Amino acid sequence: MESFFKFWDTHFLPSIAKFYNNNYLIAIRRTFYVLMPFWLTVSFFDLIGNVFLNPTGILFDNGGLNLGFWLTGLTGEDYLHSNFAYLMLTYKKIISVGYNIVTMIITITLSARLAEIWQSDKTMTIFCSGSAFLIVYSLAPTHEPQVSDYFSEMGFFSAFLLTFISARIFSWLYHKKPLFIKVPKYLPQEMAKYLSAIFPVALTLIFFPLLIFVLSILITATENFFAGISDLTFFQNPLFVIFYQLIVWILGWLGLPGYAMTSVVLDTAYIPAQINNQIGETVAIFTTGFFEAGVIQVLGLMIAILVFSQHDNWRKVTKFSMPLMLFNVQEVFIFGLPVILNPIFILPYVFAPIANCLVGYVAISWGIVPVFQTDIPWTMPLVLGAGVATHSVMGGLLQIVWLIMDIFIYAPFVITANSIELENENRI
Repeated sequence: MESFFKFWDTHFLPSIAKFYNNNYLIAIRRTFYVLMPFWLTVSFFDLIGNVFLNPTGILFDNGGLNLGFWLTGLTGEDYLHSNFAYLMLTYKKIISVGYNIVTMIITITLSARLAEIWQSDKTMTIFCSGSAFLIVYSLAPTHEPQVSDYFSEMGFFSAFLLTFISARIFSWLYHKKPLFIKVPKYLPQEMAKYLSAIFPVALTLIFFPLLIFVLSILITATENFFAGISDLTFFQNPLFVIFYQLIVWILGWLGLPGYAMTSVVLDTAYIPAQINNQIGETVAIFTTGFFEAGVIQVLGLMIAILVFSQHDNWRKVTKFSMPLMLFNVQEVFIFGLPVILNPIFILPYVFAPIANCLVGYVAISWGIVPVFQTDIPWTMPLVLGAGVATHSVMGGLLQIVWLIMDIFIYAPFVITANSIELENENRI
C-alpha cells in the first residue's frame, strides 16, 4: 500500500496536474464559465416544460394524473390537437431555440479562445466555427434523419467538438502561406487581408459536408450490424454491457451525449427489453430504466466533494447544483465544476457506472431486487424513481448502495483534485 501511495504522489499526481493545466482544457473550462448563466436558464425552463408543461407528461397524460382531460374535456388525438396541447408544444419549441442560442455561445466563445492559442485570425476563426456548426445542424436532419439525434436540441454537447475541429483546421490552414491568394494592391488593406484567406476558409467549410456524409454511412452500417443480431440475450451479457457503458461514459467525459450517440443499441435492445418487462413478457435485467439510474454516480461525486474537498468554489458549485441533480439535471454540475474533460475524474467517471451495473446485475439476477418494469420520466427524483420503476423498495435501496459505492470510488480522486487546485491557487 505504501508503494501505491508513493507511485500516486511521484508519478500520477504530477502527470495529471500537467494535463489539467493544458491550455486547451483551460480554454474549454473558461468557455463553460461564460456559458453557465445561459445554460442554467435554458435548463431551468426545460425542467419546467418537461415536468409541468408537457401535454403527454406525468401531470397531463391519461397515464399520469390526467389533468389534461380535466382541463380540456378531451382525450386521445382530440386532446393532442387541442389548443391547450398546442400552446405547451409551442413552449417546447421556444426551449429548442434556447438550446440553439447556447450552442452558438459555445461556438463563439471557444473558437475565440482557440484562435488565441493557435495564433490565427480571431474573427475568421469565429465565423468558420459558426459556419461549420450551421452546416452540420442544417444538413443533419435532411441528409439522414438519424444524424439529427447527434446535433439537434440537447446535442449542443457536440458543438464543443465541432468548434474544436473547425478552429483547428482553419488555424492550421491559416499558417500555410501558399494557400493565400494575391490581391490587387489598390484594394483597402483590411479587405485584402480577409479576401486573401479565401482558400483556408473554403477548405475548412468543405470538410463538414463530407463529415456528415461519412457519419451517415457509419450510422447506417452500425444500425445494420446491430439489427442483424437476432439473439437479444447478446445485449444482456455483462461483458457486452461493460463495453457498452465504457463507450457511453467515455463519450460523456468528452462532453458528448453518450446514450444519444449510441442510440442504435438502445433502440435495438434496451428499449424493447424495457417494453417487454413492462408488459410482463420477459425479465430482462439491462433496460433503459436500469441505465437511466446510472447518473446517480454524479450525485456520488457531489457528496464526495462535500465530505472530502476543502476547495470553497467546488463546494459552492456542488451546493448550487444539488437540488437540480435530485431531478436528474446534471449538466450544471458536470460543466460547472467541471467534470467534463477533467483528467482527474476520467477514471471514476467511467468506471463508477460500470461498477453500478455489475452490482445491479448481481442483485437482480439473485432475486434481491426486481427487474426495472416501468419506464419513468427522466426528471423523476433518484431513489424514488428506482422504487417506482421496480415496483419495490429494493429498487430504491439498490440506488442507495450504488450511491455509497460511488462516494468511495470518487473520494481519492476528489482529494487529489483538491490538492492540485489549492496548489494552483497558492502559486497564483
